[in-house]
Amino acid sequence: MTLLKRSFFLSLLLASAYAFGADIKDFEKNFKLMPQPQKIELLAGKGLSALSLQSVYLQGTAQKPVLQGLLASLPYASRSGTGILTLQLSDNPSRPASKEGYVMEIKNDQVSVSAREQAGLFYACQTLFQLLEDAGDQKIAIPAVRISDYPDVDYRAVHLDLKHHLDAGHYYYNVIDRLAAIKINAIIVEFEDKLGYRKSPVVGADHAISIEEFAAISRYAKERNIEISPLVQGLGHASFILKHEQYKNLRDTISSDWSFDPMNPETYEVQFSLYEDAIKATPYGRYLHVGGDEVGNLGMSELSKKSGLTHMQLNMLWLNKVSEFAVKHNRIPIFWDDMVFKLADLYRTTWNPRISAQEVKETWAKNEHRLEENIGLFPKECLYMRWNYDSPDIPGNHRALDWYKSHGLKVMAATAAQTMWPMLPREQSNFRSIKEFSRITAEKKLEGILCTAWDDCSPHFETYFRGFYDFAFFTWNYSDAKAEDVHAIFRHRFYAPALGAPSFEFQDELEQGLVFWETALIAKGHRNNYPEKIDLIELPDPQKNGAWSRQNKSRIAGAQKEIARYQSIKDKLNKSITLARRNEYSLLLMNQMNELQIYPAKLLLLLDKYDNAGSTTARSAAKKEIENYTAGFSQIRKNYEDVFTKTRILSNPEGYLMDQNWHHHLANGTRNNDWMYVYELAMNAQIGQWLSK
Repeated sequence: MTLLKRSFFLSLLLASAYAFGADIKDFEKNFKLMPQPQKIELLAGKGLSALSLQSVYLQGTAQKPVLQGLLASLPYASRSGTGILTLQLSDNPSRPASKEGYVMEIKNDQVSVSAREQAGLFYACQTLFQLLEDAGDQKIAIPAVRISDYPDVDYRAVHLDLKHHLDAGHYYYNVIDRLAAIKINAIIVEFEDKLGYRKSPVVGADHAISIEEFAAISRYAKERNIEISPLVQGLGHASFILKHEQYKNLRDTISSDWSFDPMNPETYEVQFSLYEDAIKATPYGRYLHVGGDEVGNLGMSELSKKSGLTHMQLNMLWLNKVSEFAVKHNRIPIFWDDMVFKLADLYRTTWNPRISAQEVKETWAKNEHRLEENIGLFPKECLYMRWNYDSPDIPGNHRALDWYKSHGLKVMAATAAQTMWPMLPREQSNFRSIKEFSRITAEKKLEGILCTAWDDCSPHFETYFRGFYDFAFFTWNYSDAKAEDVHAIFRHRFYAPALGAPSFEFQDELEQGLVFWETALIAKGHRNNYPEKIDLIELPDPQKNGAWSRQNKSRIAGAQKEIARYQSIKDKLNKSITLARRNEYSLLLMNQMNELQIYPAKLLLLLDKYDNAGSTTARSAAKKEIENYTAGFSQIRKNYEDVFTKTRILSNPEGYLMDQNWHHHLANGTRNNDWMYVYELAMNAQIGQWLSK
């Protein structure tokens, strides 16, 4: 065999091996797609460089989707060919059946995309942009590849909770772009009093966003394949309405602004007026989430008592009325479903992982009849949202989901990227729970899934993104992936390829640090709620040298450990900031969070130094250090807020009427943003008095 023939034969073997996936590991090493496609096939031949595409060709009836980055400025071409992105709509049976599915082939410096609907073309372009981004970041070419893709779950929504804050207008557009990039296709926005209601204007706060402005945001989202639907809390969680003097007569319990009287006709006049305005603000949504959860003491009003209706009947009376309204306005009603199972004495089985499968079986055998006896009251047009934020893969939660389906009722899941944690979500951004409920949603073919992001403690929205990426990963193409692997993809995709290495995992460390921060200065209590009583640890007694340190031995040891953790986080963040190619703002925010959370640990060590000072001179010097350190807290706070307020409006306007706050939400503790530092401010005040003695 001649040298030329041997060379040709070897090239053919290599090309053949490449085509059949021999180098798929190299592809997966360099290109971290989020979410991961259903099928990737490497092809023989040349691929595509990061700068090869020069134009876009719309074949047949295809329309140009909203493009970003390198793709956004592509001019139109009159045909396909080298350097051209070709987009085509096709009902070819070989194409994925999903309206969001697509087939994309990259080969010989050109790209061809085929999909059944425009959504598929849009998502193909999101995948292509990620490939180009990785190629450009790492100065490598995209190999020849065919990607066939579609989602496991059709409706993949995240929760935008405006309960206690508003963001700058530009930030909502930025959030939508980033959610669209990871193939999130819906948002459920919880307005509460942050929408400028026209029909009941007193409900909207003075700084609320207007209906017209939010309609513009909704339109922007629709162009990026994100459907926004409203959530206007009703029946319970109604403080934002019932706190106002003119609506006090609608309270179920006159002393509480928590829940409506379901028997008062004016209840529905007010609720329907709010729904109508919320629908106008979200003109492209298909749903109307009506709330309905946690109404544990219903039936206290005189009208309810006279009706003779049971708690379950009162709940269902309300649900039927609001569902009828939703249907008349071309919306599908969504209802938080906890009261269904609470009133049947089954709720504990749906959330408590410590209940055995046998006990679940016995409890359902005993109490399921309470559901069956009332099944005629359940509106069929309603979608029942089965929420479980901690342990969805337990027997009782499965029983609840299966009960709905066995009775022909529609059910959607709700997981969480943030529950009630201050400053930052925990449990690795609630990874396990998101993973479990995403799998269950796909397996049981539920109507979809919502990833909630509760504003009770009002962390910055940037802190939710890792959880949203987990949610996107598992709802699009589920795999039994580990947290460290999914979060490596997150860092690669969200910040830069260089940050994908395990040595850059700072967020888990910051989560762990916050565990100490939460209670470091507190004798009793925690930061998840605004304290009714502030119970701080005592300060050293100058007459009892060393006694304070002995009493707080474990706190001091914890503080020393946290100083080391803080420095590790700081080093990783500083290095990350220098290497990041995108979302630097998120890193800057977490950097200031790290500076804030270490404040109690450093203060404890200074108090320990004072308590163990061996001389009057040493004690005086330690006392001065404490004085200087606490005086410096205002600068720590300023640095934090300087970053925070680049996108977030921190304080409520003058005269803002606070909720009675039955749940004692941390972020509802003060009209200004003092609630963010409630224990630091209290401790500094206590130290000021201590120093003056």
